[in-house]
Amino acid sequence: MVLFSKKIVLSGLFILWASTGFSQTVDLTIEEADSLFLVQNIDLLAERCNISMADAAITQAKLYHNPVISIEENVYNRLNHRYFDFGRNSEQVVNVDQLISIAGQHSKVVKEANRGHDVAMARFEELLRNLRAELHKTFVRLYFAQRNMKIYQNEIVSLRTTLDQLMVQEKKGNISKIETARIQALLLSVRREQNEFLDSVSSLQGRLRLLMSLPSSININAVFHSDISAIPDVSECDKLLTDSLMQRSDVMMARNQAEQAKASLDVSKSQAWPEVHITGQYDRNAGYFPNYFAVGVSLSVPLFNRNQGNIRSAKARIAQCEENYAGAIAKAQNEVAVAKENFIRALSLEKSVSDNFDKENINTLFQSVNENYRKRNISLIEFVDFYKTYKEAMLEISTVREKVFLSAEDLNMAAGREVVKY
Repeated sequence: MVLFSKKIVLSGLFILWASTGFSQTVDLTIEEADSLFLVQNIDLLAERCNISMADAAITQAKLYHNPVISIEENVYNRLNHRYFDFGRNSEQVVNVDQLISIAGQHSKVVKEANRGHDVAMARFEELLRNLRAELHKTFVRLYFAQRNMKIYQNEIVSLRTTLDQLMVQEKKGNISKIETARIQALLLSVRREQNEFLDSVSSLQGRLRLLMSLPSSININAVFHSDISAIPDVSECDKLLTDSLMQRSDVMMARNQAEQAKASLDVSKSQAWPEVHITGQYDRNAGYFPNYFAVGVSLSVPLFNRNQGNIRSAKARIAQCEENYAGAIAKAQNEVAVAKENFIRALSLEKSVSDNFDKENINTLFQSVNENYRKRNISLIEFVDFYKTYKEAMLEISTVREKVFLSAEDLNMAAGREVVKY
């Protein structure tokens, strides 16, 4: 109930922000993104309609055949020369016909509808699995892209300050224009790369807004607690991953489709039995004696049509679904194995980077290099080379960390459940 209320509050806030017509920057955690996604995603809302249709199909399958009632009235009574005479000497006939399901036809149709509902549920879960993984990976990419923007911004601010000081010295004749031009070129290069990152951020923002059905006026600031030390070791969780495979939505969907095909075969076989009708008749005056009441039974004779084609088609459908089921299991097993290897490798690389690179020392060195260059203690070549090296190093560290979380999401998606929590 608390989670549902939180979803409603979040949705209401975004609607309120959108109604102002102004661009809004919103801090959003991955948990909040999940809540909005579950409530507002258009694809999920549309897929839920298929579940409702499957529910309706079960309701329809449980209904029995309606009786057929026919009434006949003599148009002209030749005894009294009256039209549509409803008197004692008139003639009326009433027939009642009721189709009776035999050979378990009714229960088998209901079972087939239930299996169809299971397929619809699994299809929804499969869509949810894919879209949620896309949401999480897009969120992670946005978070690290926005962090990388700060790296560029720090360089731009520092270069701008250095350039202003150099231009003052250039006017005094203390340094050459070549040195100033070189710093200007470096600043322009950093700004160009920053703009490329801005394009990536805009694209990621657009995709996130689409997944959560947010208005275009919302700018998302991804808030993410990227504590890699809290990520559990998955090298010894083979049993958990194996157990998860059979509950993966695409595997369950393939299994349910096979069960639905078997139910369809049972329905086709039951339809090979004769159609049985119970009939009742009342004839007022046309027989040998008045007020004739009769009951009867009629049935079709399965002489030519014994539903052979549909039975053969249903058997082929079962064989097809069983192959698809085996293929889904093999695909899931392979994806889990690959995702696990990639995750372990990404985690190992990140640990190696963390052990060999001290981010605080790099940032301190960055400030020191700026100060030493302004004091002319290092050359222009050394300064430019360090700026490029600093940027590449910081971006590489960020990429390595980002890869850990992306591979964690790949493993969660492959397993069909949250194996790696962070």
